[in-house]
Amino acid sequence: MTMFTRPAHPAAAAPSGPTPPPTPGGRRAKRPPAWSPSNWPVRAKVLAIVLVPLILATVFGVLRVHGAMANSGDLKLAAARADVLPAVTKYMSAMDVALLAGSTGRDVEGAGKNYEARKYELQQRLADTDVTPDVRSGVNTLLNGGRALLDKVADNSIGLRERITTYAPILLTAEDVINASVRVDDQRIRTETRGLSRAVGARGQMTMQKILVTRGADLPEPALRTAMVTLAGTEPSTLFGMSQVLGVGSPEAKALQQQMVARMAIMSDPASVLVDNPDLLRSIQTTDDVAGRIVDDTTAAITRSVRAQAADRHDAAVLDAVLVAAAIVIALVVVLLVARALVVPLRVLRDGALKVAHTDLEEEVARVRAGGADPVPQPLPVYTTEEIGQVAHAVDELHTRALLLAGDEARLRLLVNDMFETMSRRSRSLVDQQLSLIDRLERDERDPERLDSLFRLDHLAARLRRNSANLLVLAGAQLARDQREPVPLSTVVNAAVSEVEDYRRVEILGLPDCALVGAVAGGAIHLFAELIDNALSYSPPTTPVRVSGTPGGDGGVLLRIADAGLGMSDADRRIANTRLQEGGDATPDPTPDNARHMGLFVVGRIAARHGIRVGLRGPVGQEAGPGTTAEIYLPPTVLDGVAPAPSEAPRAAGSWAMPVSAPRAEPAGAPPAGPAPEPE
Repeated sequence: MTMFTRPAHPAAAAPSGPTPPPTPGGRRAKRPPAWSPSNWPVRAKVLAIVLVPLILATVFGVLRVHGAMANSGDLKLAAARADVLPAVTKYMSAMDVALLAGSTGRDVEGAGKNYEARKYELQQRLADTDVTPDVRSGVNTLLNGGRALLDKVADNSIGLRERITTYAPILLTAEDVINASVRVDDQRIRTETRGLSRAVGARGQMTMQKILVTRGADLPEPALRTAMVTLAGTEPSTLFGMSQVLGVGSPEAKALQQQMVARMAIMSDPASVLVDNPDLLRSIQTTDDVAGRIVDDTTAAITRSVRAQAADRHDAAVLDAVLVAAAIVIALVVVLLVARALVVPLRVLRDGALKVAHTDLEEEVARVRAGGADPVPQPLPVYTTEEIGQVAHAVDELHTRALLLAGDEARLRLLVNDMFETMSRRSRSLVDQQLSLIDRLERDERDPERLDSLFRLDHLAARLRRNSANLLVLAGAQLARDQREPVPLSTVVNAAVSEVEDYRRVEILGLPDCALVGAVAGGAIHLFAELIDNALSYSPPTTPVRVSGTPGGDGGVLLRIADAGLGMSDADRRIANTRLQEGGDATPDPTPDNARHMGLFVVGRIAARHGIRVGLRGPVGQEAGPGTTAEIYLPPTVLDGVAPAPSEAPRAAGSWAMPVSAPRAEPAGAPPAGPAPEPE
């Protein structure tokens, strides 16, 4: 057999350098020039990419532009929604005038027309503006509540105190509408908005105080004074909001403070007359005028500020988008140039390495193991001198070393197999001599006890012979000469039972009336004996191991060997079935775990050799107890006189689900039904 051997000297195996092989035309492959990007070190390529961090620039740039655009859009929407403020303030001013006119009887018609005009204006603005639901609901409350209050005042169906208590919630709603109409992330605009809402509330408070002062005769003096003091008690909050707009130390803010103190002094003086009190009316009018100026100035300032902010944010977003786009374009140009220098050799290296791993190396190792000519590994077509080229040359070296190791492994496997075969044949020769001697002793022995001991010794010797046969199987040798005549399945099973020590525990429940072809009978006996012996070993000594069989739908036979042991976990069962399936592929690796389960590899090797399928499963259906069942499927090809149907046989073989379970087989038993022929 020809092997891929190691070179005589280590220097012969060392790579001679990254010299490119000759091309098909006999010329040397052209190397890239030293300044070419293909020859840049990997660090330089990475540095070139890091210099323009495309990913970070793109992500942060897009986030910045998106945030600026979203902010600009929000501000545009806020500016559009802020357009409702002038209509709300004008409506509340008209309502103050109409309520005062209706209560005092002065210019009722003019005040009513002005109110209707402002009401219509607010309705139109509400219909044309995409306000938030709470603002829309609040404006509708203002419109409906204001109209209802003025109607009752016009009919004189509501008293003075009820007018005040009805108008107060409308004022609070107006303040909420103003605050909710301007939602921007700007402290100055929010302060102005709160000041505007407080100014509208202050004008409403002054209107209510005017009504009480001018119509106070309708109430008893104590009730009037109590109502006035109650109204004045809400002024500090409105005064604070207006002071934030005017400036806490401004003259107008101080004037508002002085007027509030003056009114409180008049209201608190029991000797002062509140009805038509000129000082009180003058103080109320002064406060109302200041609040009116705040309303006019702040309303326009808020709308202008929101629109200006929206325009500024839009311009900033456009500028950011232009800068980010320019940076991305520049980065893309640089990255594409550098990426090309990285990707091209990497792709060649990747494709070549995958081809070596999945195709070339597998074929070359198979050729080495089969004893073919020494393969010559082809180097990867990467000829650069930088890090990627060095990796390619390292892959070539790995390829060469792998073939060297494959040659060593093939020789080692041959030596191990030869050793197994030699040991097995010597051992079998001694066991055969021992069995012949035991047979002569059995024929001459008349003592039942000694005869029983001889029978046990006979079975032990049969087990020794089976263990020797295991070595032959693992070495890849045939178990015995092929038998020409078919052997009944029952005879094969009885022969397998005769090779186990505790054969009395084996129960044969019923087998199909069929026969195995002679070439398979010897291997089947060994396979069944291994599974039955395993089941006996891993089940309680007082429980039987049952062997049964049923015909398959495609002409095959399904044989079951069931025990009553502790069973196995799903993970152990999967491992065992994997060993059974892989037993015929190659000699198992000599690990301690594999050494403890050589029987599974032997069973798998024999099953693969004859096309038999073996698997382990746990209890299913009506089966009681834990235990494990080994299922052996004998296809029609190993049965005498049975030919598989062209369409049914493949389907049946594929549909027979091999169980997936434990690392040991646990069958179930019956005593031997008769004399068992030897497998050889």
